[in-house]
Amino acid sequence: MGRCHKCHSDDPDTYHAEAWLYGPITTEEFTDWKKPLLNPDLETNVPDGDFIAQNHAELYYVSLDTQGEIGWESGTFRKAGRPDAHVIEILTENTPTAYRGYLREKGVSYILAGKETLDAKTASEKLYRFFGIDTMLSCGGGTVNWTFLQQGCVDELSLILASAADGNPDTVTVFEKSEFLSDSVPVEFQLKNVEKLEKNSIRLVYTVKYEE
Repeated sequence: MGRCHKCHSDDPDTYHAEAWLYGPITTEEFTDWKKPLLNPDLETNVPDGDFIAQNHAELYYVSLDTQGEIGWESGTFRKAGRPDAHVIEILTENTPTAYRGYLREKGVSYILAGKETLDAKTASEKLYRFFGIDTMLSCGGGTVNWTFLQQGCVDELSLILASAADGNPDTVTVFEKSEFLSDSVPVEFQLKNVEKLEKNSIRLVYTVKYEE
């Protein structure tokens, strides 16, 4: 299984990562909230299973998108200040077939992980088996982070604490339970490293202590 790290740095070189993982809301922001234009005629021509458009990329952008909502222009994610990355969508078996056909037309790879809700372990295993992704940075929202953590797919947590306070009740959380998860089980961390950064901030690195 590939290793997933939750961090507050999207520089893959810092963690020698082959991929970033983002949730649908963040990805929609990156893609300017474009919606996919689906062709119903494709539904009968889409083979079952996963689709591998490219598996030798230097970097991958992994998008969790079980509802099939992201409008991609191509299979390459481009953003100023970042290296190009091949796009992989994580879907479920219930993701509309027409959307899978749309991704094939755009050259976007996708894997199926779970029937109705995300199976993070299956996703991690397929990302490793099909694309060679051994280390992935989870840079998405709290729901994505908690889902992967609860399903045993995070082995390291990296937090950067800034020397400032907000107080806004809408401040984004690091971890947040999805409504599709039945129960939340507390997860303990083991402090691995403390690093002082610029402007009085610090980086805390923890390993995850899963119960045997």
